[in-house]
Amino acid sequence: MAGALRGVFARSIATVGSSSGGNKSVIWTSSSLDPYTNLSIEEYLFRKVEVVSPILFIYRNRKSVIIGRNQNPWQEANLEELVRQGTLLVRRRSGGGTVYHDEGNTNYSVMLPRDQFERRVNAGLVANAVQEMGIDHVNVTDRYDVCVGDRKVSGSAFRITSKRAYHHGTMLISSNLAQLKGALRPTPNMNIVDSKAVGSVRSPVTSLVDSVTSHVNHHRFVHHLSRAFSRHYYPSLDPVPHPHVIGESELERNEFVGAGYKELKSWNWIFGQTPQFTRLFHVQSDDHSICIPVEVTYKNGSIMETKFDTSNLDPAFLQKLSRRFPTGDAIDCAFSLSLDTT
Repeated sequence: MAGALRGVFARSIATVGSSSGGNKSVIWTSSSLDPYTNLSIEEYLFRKVEVVSPILFIYRNRKSVIIGRNQNPWQEANLEELVRQGTLLVRRRSGGGTVYHDEGNTNYSVMLPRDQFERRVNAGLVANAVQEMGIDHVNVTDRYDVCVGDRKVSGSAFRITSKRAYHHGTMLISSNLAQLKGALRPTPNMNIVDSKAVGSVRSPVTSLVDSVTSHVNHHRFVHHLSRAFSRHYYPSLDPVPHPHVIGESELERNEFVGAGYKELKSWNWIFGQTPQFTRLFHVQSDDHSICIPVEVTYKNGSIMETKFDTSNLDPAFLQKLSRRFPTGDAIDCAFSLSLDTT
């Protein structure tokens, strides 16, 4: 899988830590606003590039809700509201909770060898970048969130393998908090009574533009985060290296990123990876003389099992139930209309 992007990455990262001097590409940004593309670039950097020294990847996405790998989308997001907003739904490959992205939010990912991985250090770099923009009362919580006062501006998650790790997170600079709040609430009328999914820890949030009188924006944050990252991991680099911008031409020739994009956008990934959960329905007979509770358990987004009391039920009603909840049938979802089915 030696596409153009891989070659560029490998040559640039190979210079890190060398004694030859010159510009070293340790900071990367994406020109794309597509969340499926940017998460695929992140996965490429993590899995296909030998990260022998820390690198920083920075990007923004169009409106999207990003759920953790082991989460239930119906519990984490109001999917009906997402359709109304034109907001994408994405399941990332790391764990952790659900976050909201838009162009007023900036995302970062610090990738490094496992023996250098420290969440508090990386969260501290983000906090330092915020402080350098003239914002006071910045602190890092025990969950490694970055807060201004008691309100969160940056949440994060991490992923660790045998040799490498990454710490990635968000920064709410000027996000639409009204749309965020509308999106990050459970889908109504799902009646989920049991779930093996990991739930998000809800926290009050704010944005940087609401926390300071001076001008803050994406470009200033990128500048200060790049400085904080370089000072900590590459103190001998002077001046701070400019980010390498990953353009469309590089992306088009990279098969790994293309395959990752297709997987992340598929129904099987977004919904089919949902941990097992159970919903409660109340089903009436055609003449409304009977109403019984029905528990339907879903695995991988499809019906695995249906439970109800069969005593005193006539055959026609039983047949109605079997037609309504056929084993293996995928859960109804408006998003399915716009997703790949493979």
